[in-house]
Amino acid sequence: MLMISPRMASAMQEKQYTPSLLSFFIYNPTFGPREGEEEKKILFYHPSDIEKNEKIRNVGLCEAIVQTFCPTKPAKSLHTQKNRQFFFEPEDNFWIVMVVRNPMIEKPNKDGKPPTIEYQEEEILDTVYGAVVRQCYSMYKLFNGTFGRAMEAGGVELLTQKLEKFFYRAMSAAACFMISASVELTRDFCEQLDGLVGPQLTLLASDICEQFTINRRISGPEKEPQFKFIYFNHMNLAEKSTIHMRKTASVCLTSVHPDLMKILGDINCDFARVDEDEEIIVKAMTDYWVVGKKSDQRELYVILNQKNANLIEVNEEVKRLCATQFNNIFFLD
Repeated sequence: MLMISPRMASAMQEKQYTPSLLSFFIYNPTFGPREGEEEKKILFYHPSDIEKNEKIRNVGLCEAIVQTFCPTKPAKSLHTQKNRQFFFEPEDNFWIVMVVRNPMIEKPNKDGKPPTIEYQEEEILDTVYGAVVRQCYSMYKLFNGTFGRAMEAGGVELLTQKLEKFFYRAMSAAACFMISASVELTRDFCEQLDGLVGPQLTLLASDICEQFTINRRISGPEKEPQFKFIYFNHMNLAEKSTIHMRKTASVCLTSVHPDLMKILGDINCDFARVDEDEEIIVKAMTDYWVVGKKSDQRELYVILNQKNANLIEVNEEVKRLCATQFNNIFFLD
């Protein structure tokens, strides 16, 4: 591999690529046991425009990995230089697989040589992307029931239809409305609902955008807050966050640097390994402070923008945050 000196690297522009979804598919190995019937195993595949033989090859590879390396316990992930594969078996013989390309840095070379690619495979956390796969199934189950229920009602054909409609349509929707099971969903009902809700949502979105623009003009340029936090309670699933904010073309909110998000993920992994209450404080390379507190099934993660603070000052700042934002929640010191 061609090495580039720091001086040369600074003179040439590097390109950074974030993780991206390569494929997402669901299969059942019992549906096509004989040669020539491999396509019957595939219940859903994204992207759908992939050539059939490539779909069969990718599913067959995952099937071989699961059977060869994990015969007694379920497979979770496979690490390679270029990508990461995540496996989840929510029901017997039904497998959900997600393949993510690892983030990478492309460094240009002189003399017209191909650029040097450096894959950052350690930047992807299994716990985060594994949770995404499980959440996909949980959302499907919430609206459609289990895979087995669809099989009992209409066989493979009904299941594939439900998967196509849900993952391509429902998951990309901005909002989902809950309707009583006793209501008959006729075309007339849907048209009435659209006529009632649609115009009001359009006006509401326009008003919100207008007010935000006015307030932003009055308050001036947005400054990064002194701290950001995530709180989660495993007992009642309560959560509170100043990090997970939407970013659109008209609304640009400050986001958390990927390095800090990775530190948050690492702290969460440490908390998952032990049952005792604990606290972890980390100073990032960017001089940010990252604090994690675990107390009685409650977890709090704080990012502090105080580069010149010491450990004692950071600890006091977190205590003040807990007193103001979580005054009715008990955290062990």
